[in-house]
Amino acid sequence: MEHRVEVIWTCAPCEVGGRDADEGGDDPRCWNCDGPVVVVGRPAVLQTVPESDAA
Repeated sequence: MEHRVEVIWTCAPCEVGGRDADEGGDDPRCWNCDGPVVVVGRPAVLQTVPESDAA
């Protein structure tokens, strides 16, 4: 099963916001000005452990 974590951000100069897939390493950029943004949320992802792996 694939899990997708999104980063929720806002760009103060442009007064816009967005959501990006968190692909690790790179910080999200504003889609309007391509500038740095302020991350306002990283939703938690719950993972289930298969019964055979539970100890």
